[in-house]
Amino acid sequence: MDSLSDVNESFSALGAIDDLHSFLVDQQGHTEEEAREIIERIISPNGLSLEHFQNYLFDVELNPPIRPSEVRDDMHAPLSHYYVFTGHNSYLTGNQLTSNSGVDPIIKALQRGVRVIELDIWANSSDDDIDVYHGSTITSHVKLKDCLEAIKEHAFSVSPYPVVLNLENHLTPDLQAKTAQMIEETFGESLFYPNCNSMDEFPSPQSLMNRIIVSAEHREEGTEEESGKYNQVITIKDGKPKDGLLKEALIDKNPDICDEGVGQLNISESLLEEASELYAPDMVRFSQKNIIRVYPKGLRIGSSNYDPFPGWVNGAQMVAFNMQGDSKFLWLMHGFFLANGGSGYVKKPDYLVSDPLYHLQENIIRPIKMTLKVKIYLGDGWKDDFKKNHFDSFSPPDFYIEVGIAGAPSDEIIFNTKHVRNSWNPIWDEEFSFPLIVPELAILSFIVLDSGVGRDDFGGQICFPVLELKPGIRAVQLSDRQGNKYKSVKILTKFEFS
Repeated sequence: MDSLSDVNESFSALGAIDDLHSFLVDQQGHTEEEAREIIERIISPNGLSLEHFQNYLFDVELNPPIRPSEVRDDMHAPLSHYYVFTGHNSYLTGNQLTSNSGVDPIIKALQRGVRVIELDIWANSSDDDIDVYHGSTITSHVKLKDCLEAIKEHAFSVSPYPVVLNLENHLTPDLQAKTAQMIEETFGESLFYPNCNSMDEFPSPQSLMNRIIVSAEHREEGTEEESGKYNQVITIKDGKPKDGLLKEALIDKNPDICDEGVGQLNISESLLEEASELYAPDMVRFSQKNIIRVYPKGLRIGSSNYDPFPGWVNGAQMVAFNMQGDSKFLWLMHGFFLANGGSGYVKKPDYLVSDPLYHLQENIIRPIKMTLKVKIYLGDGWKDDFKKNHFDSFSPPDFYIEVGIAGAPSDEIIFNTKHVRNSWNPIWDEEFSFPLIVPELAILSFIVLDSGVGRDDFGGQICFPVLELKPGIRAVQLSDRQGNKYKSVKILTKFEFS
């Protein structure tokens, strides 16, 4: 760290334990109790050395980059006021055509904090039972009963806030009634459904803690007994816009969703592009009381994902993702839902629930709310966590970092650090500035790459909500493509807000 002047200056200023305590509290933002614990752990009988100080800086447990995992948002507003961590085809292990269906992807999604589980339900003609699989494909089948049991067991392992079971229904009326019976028997008192057929607004996440709610299309076919048992378990009535009638579907209380009350509009990723370009004010107004769920277009057969921000910026609460992927958009999704204690619910910015035209009027000059400065010092750990032949076999890697902001269009930008040649322990010592107009939606991303001929090799990634960052010099632990943290790979950074 000899070239890192401000790190060394910070250490040089620590002439006594009191100085270290002040540094930890005033500059690093630790509580008094945390500061005392850190001092006890890093001070040796011979006092404080530069090595001890550096060990503290690189310790993710003692010096994390984001605030403690706590729910900070007001959770008493209607569900329509929150972004919800949403899965798509939650039962698939891989691609959309040939992969296996099972309960393991559902369990993994819930353990990551996903709050919306989607199941496609079909009749099994051989035994008059109900299966879950992706229709018109050769994906394998899994029993609905097994999926429901997995949801029951793992629904609240990470977050106590409600799990939405989104049903894509392809059943006959008698099997719909059987499905409702399964749902009621499996979830018991955990299942929530309203006492009336319609609601003027959705319940709050707080009022639905440890509850499971069903989102599905109301069905009227079959006998009253068959359709009434099935419709009764549905809390969120959903539907898709009729061909060519997207704008009409975005009118509040429209018959495409339900005859009265509030409901959920399902639109494809392709329709989202049309809606965000042509009907953005209508999207925002509609989503103030109702829910918009966006799902990937059918051409994403490899279970890839899309940019979630056009949906979020325009008020869509449920941007459904294939959780088995490994793209940058999924990394951003993981990072976004680290906010609010990883509860799977993040409160929308105030302007989306109060002023639908605020971010759409081009003649308004919007103020910069804050500026984030990010200084990237150095990195370490690749030699321990990566196979020797992952990078160049004949020389050490040439690491650089893509560091950027994803969020509202006004805030999005990406910078590259310099390429540090032939080093397993790169030192960048570079600072970048990010002025932010909508910090509530801003995600800071780091992607480490090894520059090479033809393509650059992946060296780790991580994304954080800007408002969760802790100011000061921080250890940032990187993750692999699937979002699993590496044991040793870290970068040392400094965050500063103004």
